[in-house]
Amino acid sequence: MWPLARAGFLEYDRVLFFSDAVFAIAITLLAFDLPKDKLNQDARARLIAFGLSFAVIGLFWLGHHAIFRYIVALDRRLITINLIFLGFIALLPYPTRLLNFHHAGQARVGPVVFYAACSAAAGLAEAAIWLYATRPGSGLAHPSAAPARLHFALRIARAPAVFLISIPLAFFKPAITPYTWILIVVIGVVINRFSPLRDPPQPVGDQIGG
Repeated sequence: MWPLARAGFLEYDRVLFFSDAVFAIAITLLAFDLPKDKLNQDARARLIAFGLSFAVIGLFWLGHHAIFRYIVALDRRLITINLIFLGFIALLPYPTRLLNFHHAGQARVGPVVFYAACSAAAGLAEAAIWLYATRPGSGLAHPSAAPARLHFALRIARAPAVFLISIPLAFFKPAITPYTWILIVVIGVVINRFSPLRDPPQPVGDQIGG
């Protein structure tokens, strides 16, 4: 029906509104498993899992928001990649439910590996969105995205890299594996230090070019 959905038009806005809705629903679903009675050991374990997934989904949303300040048009392939990414985001409440920290804060191998795999898949899909939209000649991103391409590629790649590396560790030390995911934040600080974003993000839609 249409080759491109450009920023500032209904088709483009619907994709972003739908994306934000998926993030909001995923975070809301996390709260359904929170304890509704006394704060026992199982309740504390569920609170830890909730906090972890809230942070992970929040980081993915921040990344998605940042890259779509540069992406000014969508084609069907990019919309499909975005749907795949949102599918993994919508799935995250399920592995969160399984990721229950039991005796003395220890976690089981299977749920940890499953959670890390789902999160890594979401990160890879988000990286695919950015790399596809900002490839030379795509016409999907504002020209200011070119100098920012490496910066955001590194920032997006850090999450799936940490999650994938943590999977082998989970088979030996499942109890400490979730704590290694803090490296995502640490690596983000390092990237900002050694590969800073030189140009400020450009607004999309009717605001571009005044």
